[in-house]
Amino acid sequence: MWRPAQALAYVRQIKDYERQAEGLEAISEYLTPSLLPEALDCARGISDEKDRANALVALAPHLPDVLLPKALDCARGISDEQYRADALVALAPHLSDLLLPKALDCARGISDEYSRADALVALAPHLPDVLHQALDCARGISDEYSRADALVALAPHLPDVLLPKALDCARGISHEQYRADALVALAPHLSDLLLPKALDCARGISHEYSRGDALVALAPHLPDVLPEALDCARGISDEKYRADALRALAPYLPQVLPEALDCATGIGSESNRADALHRLIKSLTPSSVDFPFWQQILDGLASLTRPNFLRALPQLAPLIIKFGSIEALRETVAAVDDVSRWWK
Repeated sequence: MWRPAQALAYVRQIKDYERQAEGLEAISEYLTPSLLPEALDCARGISDEKDRANALVALAPHLPDVLLPKALDCARGISDEQYRADALVALAPHLSDLLLPKALDCARGISDEYSRADALVALAPHLPDVLHQALDCARGISDEYSRADALVALAPHLPDVLLPKALDCARGISHEQYRADALVALAPHLSDLLLPKALDCARGISHEYSRGDALVALAPHLPDVLPEALDCARGISDEKYRADALRALAPYLPQVLPEALDCATGIGSESNRADALHRLIKSLTPSSVDFPFWQQILDGLASLTRPNFLRALPQLAPLIIKFGSIEALRETVAAVDDVSRWWK
C-alpha cells in the first residue's frame, strides 16, 4: 500500500498522458489538501486535451477554493470545445460567485451547440439569471436527443415564467421517446394552466411505452387522468415496460400492486424479471402489503436464481418484521448465512 504522496509521485513520472490522467482519477479521493496543488499542476501539464480534461474532471470535486481559479484557467485554455465543456461541467458546482461569470463567458464562447448547451445547463442552477439563456440554447439544439437531454437537466431549475417556453420546446420534439422524456421531467413543475397542454401532448404519442411513461408522470398532478394512465399501462405489450408503468402508478392506485407483481413475475427474461421485481419491492411499504400479497411476493421471488433472490432480501426486511418479528429477520439472516456455506 502506497501513501498518497508516493502514489502522486509515481503518477507524475508516467509518460503516457492517458495513463497519467487515469492515475490522477484513481488517487484523487485520497489526496490530502497539501498534495492537491501538485496534482493540479500535474493535470495542467498534460498536453493531450482529452486527457487533461479527464484529469480536471477527476480532481474538480476535491479542489479547495484557493485552487479553483487555476483549474478554471486550465479548463478555459482547452481548445477542443467538447473537452472544454466537460471540464466546465465538472467545475461548475464548486465555483465561487467570483468565478462563475468567467465560467459563463467561457461557456458562451463555445460554438458547438451541444457542448455549449451542456456547459450552460451545468452553470444555470448556480446562476439563475442565466436560465433563460440556457433554455434558449437548449431550444436551439438541432439534435432532438441532445435537446431533450438539455430540457431534462434544466426542468427542476426553471422558474414559472420559463416553463411555457420549455413545454413548447418539448411538444416540438418529433421523436416520441425523447418528447416523452422531456414531458416526464417537466411534469412535476407545470402549473394547472400548463398541465392540460402537456396532457394533450402525451395523448398524441403513438408509441405505447412512451405514451404510458408520459401519462404516468402526469397522472399524479391530474388525478382525473389516473384511469386513463392505468388503461395505457395495461395496454403496453412489452412485459418489462408494462411492469414498470404499473409499478409507477402503484403509489396512487394501490389496487394495481398485485397486477404489477403478476406482470413482473411473468417476464420471461431472468434479468428483466429480477429488475422488475426489485424495482417493485423497493416501492413497497409495510402498510401497502397484506398477507396474501406477501405470499405472492415470495412466490414471485422464488422464480429467481439464487443471486437475484438474495439481492432482494435486504429490501424485504421491513416486511419480514411486519409478518414475523425482528426475531424472524434474525432467523432469516442466520438461515441465509448457514445455507450460503453449502454454495461455496
